Amino acid sequence: MKNLFACVCGLAVTAWAADLPEPVVPAGLGVNIHFTKGRGQDLDLIAAGGFKFIRMDFTWGGTERKKGAYDWSAYDELTANLEQRGLRAIYILDYSNGLYEETTSVTNKHTHRVERAVCSPQHAESVAAFARWAGAAAAHFRGRRIVWEIWNEPNISFWKPRPDVEQYTALALATVRAVRAADPQATIIAPGSSGFPWPFFETLFASGILRDLDAVSVHPYRGTPPETAAGDYQKLRALLARHAPADKKNMPIISGEWGYATQHKGTPLALQGAYLPRQQLANLLAGVPLSIWYDWKNDGSDTNYNEHNFGTVTTQLQPKPSYLAAQALARELTGYRVARRLEAADTNDWILLCTQADGAQKLAAWTLAPPHGITLALTDKPLALELAAAPTYIAVTPPDPRLALAAAWQALPQNEAPLSAAGDGRAVIKIQAHNPLAMPVTARFGAEGFDSGKAELTLQLPAHGQASGEVAGNFQRRDRETLPVVVRALFQLKDETAEAAAARPVIQRVNFLRADPLHLALMPVAGGLCALIENPGLTAFTGHLQVGEGKAAVTLAAGAKQTTLAVPKSTATKAQLTDERGRLVAEIDLPRMIPQEIPAFRAALDGDKNIAAQAAVTSVAAPGPDAPCANAFKLAYEFEPGWRFVRCVPDVKPAAAIAGRPQAFGLWVFGDKSGNRLNARIRDAGGQTFQIGGPEIDWTGWRWVTFPVGELKGAGHWGGANDGKIHGTLHWDCPLLLDSNHRHISSAIYFAGLTLLEVAP
Repeated sequence: MKNLFACVCGLAVTAWAADLPEPVVPAGLGVNIHFTKGRGQDLDLIAAGGFKFIRMDFTWGGTERKKGAYDWSAYDELTANLEQRGLRAIYILDYSNGLYEETTSVTNKHTHRVERAVCSPQHAESVAAFARWAGAAAAHFRGRRIVWEIWNEPNISFWKPRPDVEQYTALALATVRAVRAADPQATIIAPGSSGFPWPFFETLFASGILRDLDAVSVHPYRGTPPETAAGDYQKLRALLARHAPADKKNMPIISGEWGYATQHKGTPLALQGAYLPRQQLANLLAGVPLSIWYDWKNDGSDTNYNEHNFGTVTTQLQPKPSYLAAQALARELTGYRVARRLEAADTNDWILLCTQADGAQKLAAWTLAPPHGITLALTDKPLALELAAAPTYIAVTPPDPRLALAAAWQALPQNEAPLSAAGDGRAVIKIQAHNPLAMPVTARFGAEGFDSGKAELTLQLPAHGQASGEVAGNFQRRDRETLPVVVRALFQLKDETAEAAAARPVIQRVNFLRADPLHLALMPVAGGLCALIENPGLTAFTGHLQVGEGKAAVTLAAGAKQTTLAVPKSTATKAQLTDERGRLVAEIDLPRMIPQEIPAFRAALDGDKNIAAQAAVTSVAAPGPDAPCANAFKLAYEFEPGWRFVRCVPDVKPAAAIAGRPQAFGLWVFGDKSGNRLNARIRDAGGQTFQIGGPEIDWTGWRWVTFPVGELKGAGHWGGANDGKIHGTLHWDCPLLLDSNHRHISSAIYFAGLTLLEVAP
């Protein structure tokens, strides 16, 4: 079955062989469930809610209780029950089997209790057995249109005893090949990651697994609104384009699990109801054809426990606002595709133009801001809209000619592969325009965002006719995976002035992918600044770093991940990286760096106090030959399995204040490759605490780590005003927090060079 992915937000139209849903509402709308047998009332309500997919664990241990003997009966029943209601399944090939792997002590991430669990497949025998089992399942259910997913969130605690990308990659490669051999037409997705773990993706994709997958699945959970996932999707597309074979550069992305819990102090019920359709629509706009909402039903009755409150219905199957919102989405937009987002004066306002094949038009409109009214001036007759958190669906009757034109053109990036410095940086956009009107139209297109400036194109569209052309420009920058271009379309109707048409522009944003980005960052070292040049594309590079009159040679061999070099001293305000031909590759403002003189820290243990732990912070000589300074603080710690963390608190009174409003702060961390996570906490004058997320410690040696504080969107917060906004002077709670990964570990890390970063406006 062939699917056609529409050009949305600059995605190219791609014919895809996998059996994935068409990008129309509600073809790709789904929910997670936690049952196999019976539950007819649940399934009836799922179908009545407009859902078309379910996602469910397909467990190895539950279906192979004797080596080589498989019992599919529970999934036979569930599959038949789904088919009776027009539902399809995503079955997750997951979890381990005590027949093949040993057990170990792990901590339940929800209860924080130590439990016994079977290790994930990580030996040759168990990996081979898992692949045989998966292949047998694919053969048994061949022709039933199952989507097979390889594991669930292997980058966190669902991989036992701890996440290991090499182990998961070995399993995934064996499994995808076994499933493909058993059913060449099978639809296979992976890895079902928790969030967007970029280093995990790099290792997995470099294995060549993308040759055999039909889509990449992610779980974009976040505390921010659904619309904020668009940037992560863009970054993932760039990564896929670097690693995928030529015929899969536009491989689909699946939102395989994502919801918002309505527990006490969680997402309000009404807002969860607004988020469900917004998630689905924003995903379609971003080119994500299949989105699974977590969860179908509340998993318990504890209103203070988030895991019990993700459902669209209660434990008694009473609809929550999110269920009613799913019904409304399906009722209002069945058969509609998201043609494009219409620009509004406030970027918080979302107006999606949705169309059917017969020309019918509807708008889905909402706002991330407080409720307010706006006027849409694109239409022949200005349209007044009232926007709130939940989408409003407005039928445009009769269909508006200007909206018809807005939906009938596409801007398609034409470069077959991501842009590379090996070429001339020329990027081409093909404009395809259809005129659905019974009158001629003049269409003018302008593209802005190329380094070479603005490109323009004029097309004469006859009545009910079409035309195409190209706009092109050049890029020089190599410091970003995605290179955005804004295409502005103006449609001039017969007897209309060019000035009148110019007042009603239609915008499309196109993103080109850079195959060989270079990232430039600056770090403080004793006596000055050090530049870090990261090379995620692993391509060779020769050039210069220039600061004012000072210049330093830069060389990266093919395969080198990064290099560092001293920054020439200068009074200049910018550092520039240029290639050997003198072209600008990257540019960064030189920040004002303000060292924080904190003489001592103390270790404050937190988490489950029933779990044994100890920690201490001492002042020591900085270890290693490449130490960035002479002295450092050593955090020695030992955690038993369980939920424990330690805060490195400035040991000064009164509490250490943070001067001004820095954009970020940073410090050097000597890692122990423990997989523990680094976070940081600051407090405002009203006592509100903000927790800022940082990286997992997947390195050894020194690394510069930064935490943004200029904007704290997405940071956890509590106490004080508890509104996520900074009130008054900021103070340090702890510049460094070490959060355990729930296993026994005795180790040490070092940190030094705490510095505020300010950039001149």
